[in-house]
Amino acid sequence: DEIDARRAPASEADEEPAPPPVFSNETEELPEAVLAQRDALLDVLGRDSVRQLARYADQFPGFRSNYGDLSHYEHWYLLRRAGIDPVEATLQILDEPYAVKDFGAEKYFIWPDFAGRTNEELQHDRLTFSERARILTLIGEDGLERIRNGESYPGFRLAIREDGTWVYLLQDN
Repeated sequence: DEIDARRAPASEADEEPAPPPVFSNETEELPEAVLAQRDALLDVLGRDSVRQLARYADQFPGFRSNYGDLSHYEHWYLLRRAGIDPVEATLQILDEPYAVKDFGAEKYFIWPDFAGRTNEELQHDRLTFSERARILTLIGEDGLERIRNGESYPGFRLAIREDGTWVYLLQDN
């Protein structure tokens, strides 16, 4: 029928090729150890418990959750009390694309991909339309203003080292 014909996908010949991405995070597959760690984190996050997330983080020597002297639990509990749910935020960023930072001796896999970009790469004119929509959802207008003012990515970000070690889950206020 006529409606179905309008909804039919255009043939490949009718479609314009997609422009190359400004930043590609699909150049490297997740190593098995990183994939296993991400899956373990998703399992813990599925319990919706700040206490269990903190216990899990405590298993990683040197893990960072904040820039102060608070325990992981105290920090995340305070965030939750303030209306910022670290469990929900972490689930959200793990659903985003990731970036890879190569430090020579080791690689970090960072979620979301925006957290692995420079301030220059995060400027409005360097992002695609869909990237602008994604970053707005993640950090809001206030976060975008901070980027325009020269700050690095201010939202929740998470890193897993190539060997599967969970390195940090941070968020700038």
